[in-house]
Amino acid sequence: MDGVVYDGVHFIDIPLEGKEFSRCEFRSCDFSQAILSGSEFSDCAFTECNFSNTVFAGCRFLDPTFTGCKLAGLSFYKLDQLVFGFVARECIIINCNFSDIKSKKSVMSKCVVKDSDFADADFQAADFTHTEFSGCVFHNVDLRKADFYGASGYEIHPQTNDVRRAVFSMPHAIGLLCGLDIKIKD
Repeated sequence: MDGVVYDGVHFIDIPLEGKEFSRCEFRSCDFSQAILSGSEFSDCAFTECNFSNTVFAGCRFLDPTFTGCKLAGLSFYKLDQLVFGFVARECIIINCNFSDIKSKKSVMSKCVVKDSDFADADFQAADFTHTEFSGCVFHNVDLRKADFYGASGYEIHPQTNDVRRAVFSMPHAIGLLCGLDIKIKD
């Protein structure tokens, strides 16, 4: 499919395995529990879509844009690609696994990210501006030159993550001190 606009489509009952979508637009679509195995989405835009427990095994996303979407219970590490660049703005991201992916220069701006795993991932020069983190795991993550300006709620240990030349802002930069066994007094 090339350049097609999908509006309000519920994809749970529509077989998508092995389908290719290029420059398509998906608006208010529901991909909950849909199986995207073997599918490819190239330069597609997703606006206010629901991706709850969607199966990504063997799927490819090439430069997708997610705006105002719900991304819940997703295993991005099961995508059929080593490098996954994406743009997510104003999305709710819950219980997602980004471990082991290379996502340099990706955007996750003005999002709410809860209980998600970024272990062993590469997010060099990523844009996390104004994103609210809660209960997320950052371990052995390459965050060089990443921008966390205005972001909050993160707990990033500089001893176990590469944060060289990353940007943080006060007062939320206090999240870099967690795990140091120190006391901070007012």
